[in-house]
Amino acid sequence: MQELLKATKLFSFSSDDLIKWIDERSTWSDFKKGEYLFHEGEKAEKMYVIASGRVKVVKEFASGKNAILGLFSRGSIVAEVTVIDRKPYPASAVAMEDTHAGGIPADVLREAIGKFPELSIRIIEGLGAKLRELTTTMGSLSTQKVEKRLARFLYKFGHEIGEKRSDGIHLALPMTRRDLAEIIGTSFEVVERALKKMREEGILKIDAKNILICDSQRLKDLFHE
Repeated sequence: MQELLKATKLFSFSSDDLIKWIDERSTWSDFKKGEYLFHEGEKAEKMYVIASGRVKVVKEFASGKNAILGLFSRGSIVAEVTVIDRKPYPASAVAMEDTHAGGIPADVLREAIGKFPELSIRIIEGLGAKLRELTTTMGSLSTQKVEKRLARFLYKFGHEIGEKRSDGIHLALPMTRRDLAEIIGTSFEVVERALKKMREEGILKIDAKNILICDSQRLKDLFHE
């Protein structure tokens, strides 16, 4: 876990002593596809570092509809802010595929902040980055057309976890098209039409659950126009 922690943004500038101290007090868990890491409303007892697999954070509403708030893969940290403010998890985290994750207890993280002050600075910086991303996302949901929102998501996700090859960026989507529609705030049918248009324009190639971003620059241009 030490190498994985060192590779995360939160712990990338941490001392070896801090990494070792946290590693010794953390535990690993395996989650099957569809299994919850935690449920909304539960006491926030751990934050998680994803070693393998994919996790989505979901807000579940009484109407039965869900809003996907974030997608996380190897090297991502989930719920670090929640375990610090001592409030219940505000959303649920679900494994989108078989996932291996390290759980860092809330008390350990809070104690680490006291022992290693540099960690608090990294957490504040991370919170600021997430706030900026949330502001951008909310702005796009309220002002941008679906095609632009979809292009922004595919570009960001492709560059974060996609595999760069000679013919483009290969992106294995760990979600259904309906999940994708929920993320960008529209319907399944609208997403299908937008994907079809991008495919016809040669920006993407698509099969069941895989997308090849053939022209990354044109995809980026779509949400910057």
